[in-house]
Amino acid sequence: MNNKLFILITALLLVSCWDNKTKNQQQAEETGDSLVSAEKLVFSRSYFNKKTKIFDSELPNYSINIEVKYAEGESKAAQLINQQLVSFLFGNTIMPFEEAKNHFADSLSTEYEKELKDFYDPDNEYQDTYAYEYTQTGKVSEDAPEGIIAYTNRIEMYTGGAHGGALESYINFNEKTGKIITCDELFGNKQDAVKKLIKEQIIKDNDCKTEEELVEKRSIFSLGDVYISDNNFLIEKDSIMFCYNPYDIAPWSEGFIFAKLSYKELEGLITPNLIKN
Repeated sequence: MNNKLFILITALLLVSCWDNKTKNQQQAEETGDSLVSAEKLVFSRSYFNKKTKIFDSELPNYSINIEVKYAEGESKAAQLINQQLVSFLFGNTIMPFEEAKNHFADSLSTEYEKELKDFYDPDNEYQDTYAYEYTQTGKVSEDAPEGIIAYTNRIEMYTGGAHGGALESYINFNEKTGKIITCDELFGNKQDAVKKLIKEQIIKDNDCKTEEELVEKRSIFSLGDVYISDNNFLIEKDSIMFCYNPYDIAPWSEGFIFAKLSYKELEGLITPNLIKN
């Protein structure tokens, strides 16, 4: 029971990433450049906090804590960004932001309560495994270039077992249009060259000289190779940061693996005039 819910939620969010690119991005492309914000967008916080005991005793219990940001205002850019955030954060493409957040939290609560009731064993010596936790934080970077909204979604959860799980993903918007900046748009046909630089940076960051040495030393790249997707890079003022979650390319014990590439290193590999730096 310790991994099932985390796998389900991870799959849901990965599907929502594709949904962002297909449904919402298609909507933006059909609307065109008429989506213009007259002023710089402002973001507000949205909360959901709940802690519930299943029976009269302290355990089992679960807690759900969500704190995410959404765009204020009625501009078309703000509306489009929020529509895409609903999919990105909550795996829903139909409901308004607050409704989608509450629906997601209620669905998670139902799953937690059912699983804890079904699997609770009062004789289990590891009673702490019956305290489920889910924390989701969505924030806007203060270190993004002018005209770009760089958004981070971080999930940490525990549903029993030896350790919890974590997932971090990103979405980058053109502030004026509300459109997602995709990896295809940003890197075009230069993605293989960018992946080569990412791998070299990870090797360097871990004080190794070769991929083989890094695999032997840290088991990084033992589970997979580096990749670029619409949701694993964050656009910053002086660099682009790439993130690989636990189990992406290395065992859980290695945690998150990050690689930063400066714009100087990426010279000639980024679509011209897309980023002001």
